Amino acid sequence: MATLPILAELPCGFFLEESPRGVLALHADVARELHERGFGPERDGELVKSELAGRRPLYDLGGGLLLRRFSHGGLTRWLTGVRYLDPERPFRELILSHSLRSAGIRTPQIVAARARLARGVGWHLDVVARRVPDSVDLGYVLGMARRGELERSALRSIARAAGELVRQLHRHGCMHADLTPSNILVGRDTLREGAAAELWVIDLDRSTLVGELGHGRRLLNLRRLYRFVRRRDREHGRALSSTDYARFFRGYDPDRGHWKADWRLISAAHSRSRLLHSLGWFFESAFGRAPDPRDAAAESERAGGVLGVHRLGAGDGRGGAGSG
Repeated sequence: MATLPILAELPCGFFLEESPRGVLALHADVARELHERGFGPERDGELVKSELAGRRPLYDLGGGLLLRRFSHGGLTRWLTGVRYLDPERPFRELILSHSLRSAGIRTPQIVAARARLARGVGWHLDVVARRVPDSVDLGYVLGMARRGELERSALRSIARAAGELVRQLHRHGCMHADLTPSNILVGRDTLREGAAAELWVIDLDRSTLVGELGHGRRLLNLRRLYRFVRRRDREHGRALSSTDYARFFRGYDPDRGHWKADWRLISAAHSRSRLLHSLGWFFESAFGRAPDPRDAAAESERAGGVLGVHRLGAGDGRGGAGSG
């Protein structure tokens, strides 16, 4: 297999394994463990579905490692399923994760990235990341708030910490492609009254470093986060008060120079865009999603073993840690 140009940019500590139909970038710290489990450029080896659930499948490799298979979102997920034309995507995510961690931004360490040729046209893509222990996603936390299961002081601390996390991303020049509550993890200790908030950003696929983020791109990212919160509000009831949103912006804009104007722009844009973003969900609910052929291959490799999944926090986010 011809070497992909992006592989020349891999951080220190990674090496490559290539086969006729696959390429794997692997960190030296986990190479032996993954090899012992049969994980390679073309094989999954010992792989079971994680109890963690979200739109993108997660699989447990043992040793605190999670594998995430890439699957399309929006209208594309209904049309193309799990095939991709760009094999460099998981390796770009790995490189971006390393850059964020080097800047002190909390995100799980990605220890492997892989591209495998699919039958016919395209590629199957995966990343392996270290699991963030004892955490839940922000969507689950907002569900707790709706049900009255979270102390208001903890929610206030989390709202402000979420604003600070997004500010860190934007100051680093990172445009997160899927900034939603499901892609922000919250340490369980944070849920206690008076505890310091610890948050992580996950799922960096298609996210980019663009240097200095302009005002318009920052608002676009903030609008995406707001849209997903408001959609859950419509389905399950309101989680955040106006004061909570203000605390988020206090974390995002500590100088308070432009948050009120930004808030008005985000609210107005959200009202105009609700119809378009509901089309993808309509097609998936009407026609379903094509099965992932890699799941059958993984089950075959395990010689008839049973794969089990336990969905937690259904409707309000995952009730456990996720991978990056």
